[in-house]
Amino acid sequence: MLEQAIKFLCNQNKLQLLTRSYRNLNEVLVSFIIDNDRIYVVGRANSVHVEHIKYNPNVVIEVEDQEKRLIIKGLAKILKNHHLKEIAFKDLAEKDSVTPQGIHGLVFIEISMLEMNVQEWNFSQCFPENNPSRLNKVLNKITSSLKFWIRAARLPFVSVSVMGVIVGTAVAFSETGTMSSWLNFVLAFLGITFFHISADISNDFFDHKSGLDESNIQQTPFSGGSRMIQNKLLSPSRTLIAAIISLSLCIAIGFYLNFTVADNIILYIGIGGVFLGIFYVGIPFKLVYYGLGEIAIFLSFGPAIVFGSYYVQNEKFSWKPMYASILVGLLISLILFINQFPDYEADKAKGKKNWVVILGKKRSVIVYVSFMALTYILLILFVILQILPLLSLIVLVSLPLPIIATINAIKNYDNYLAMIPASAMTILTCLAFSILLSVSLFI
Repeated sequence: MLEQAIKFLCNQNKLQLLTRSYRNLNEVLVSFIIDNDRIYVVGRANSVHVEHIKYNPNVVIEVEDQEKRLIIKGLAKILKNHHLKEIAFKDLAEKDSVTPQGIHGLVFIEISMLEMNVQEWNFSQCFPENNPSRLNKVLNKITSSLKFWIRAARLPFVSVSVMGVIVGTAVAFSETGTMSSWLNFVLAFLGITFFHISADISNDFFDHKSGLDESNIQQTPFSGGSRMIQNKLLSPSRTLIAAIISLSLCIAIGFYLNFTVADNIILYIGIGGVFLGIFYVGIPFKLVYYGLGEIAIFLSFGPAIVFGSYYVQNEKFSWKPMYASILVGLLISLILFINQFPDYEADKAKGKKNWVVILGKKRSVIVYVSFMALTYILLILFVILQILPLLSLIVLVSLPLPIIATINAIKNYDNYLAMIPASAMTILTCLAFSILLSVSLFI
């Protein structure tokens, strides 16, 4: 009976592949080949069924004719190398008319059969040799869930915002020679992490509601959003809930810190930061639609974070963290700014008036280079004025990074794929600059 079932499967041109992410189901017709108890298909890396498989390998396959219906439960995985890949890859892609798109190439998927059923034949066959152990299932589920939420939260980008916490704490340390409260440092670090996660996830939600992310086809690893909603990985409602939970955790930490230090400075900073973070793209203010997005990012990720992190340590006002915050704020704003170039067409079509849309790409490059140079000029000026210690000039070691970024941006400002290194170097510039500045202050 198994041979008949396999023969019936082989006689079909395509199969129905069902994938799932939480309650989001997806069905797609794909061409396939069979090798023993393995089924192979091809898909583009950003297609919904491939995105689902990255985080949930459990799939269902259905093929049917007028008389019978074959259902297969299986485990799917994306292969880098396989002996069938060279033979089948191109053929399957041509049959399904699947081609690479931008940064998204094609992937080869292997589906191991776990169970096969043909109800009309009263036939059922299990493949226990393909079923992983219970321990492996648990470990794989934990690993996949971590990868899923790291992507949803765009966690790698959070490393940039927490630099403000480190710089602010370093300024406080440079004044007293000691850490007043390790607990406050950790809580500030976590609070800003949750704040950044909430801001990014809420932006995904509001950009979906406006249709912006759906219309944006020029995606890069640094722009275009997380694509969690567009790839049916998260529903809009779950995305909003995740943003609210993250913001609630941030607010809870903020209230605790406010009650542990003098006055209500943290409360006022928190109210301002939450307002700017939510309404950067959120209704009703939608600051970025009126050319205020860059200013909002500068204020919330520069002065607010740096001075707030300083205050929970020293509990007093000082101009020193404010000066340092200008440097951090400029660099974080430049990360946002450079990542607006690939989104230019989609943002302009939807009326999102960020500075790149207002100025145009050519003039925006001049602004980018100018502000990058200004950041380093201000650093040198602050050292000359003895606002920062002489040792802070070690930050100049990072100069090759912004030089590479600016050269790339000048050459490729109208080619979103070629500008990817500029985005990467801008992020690395911010990280290197902040780390070296903090080291000089701690020392």
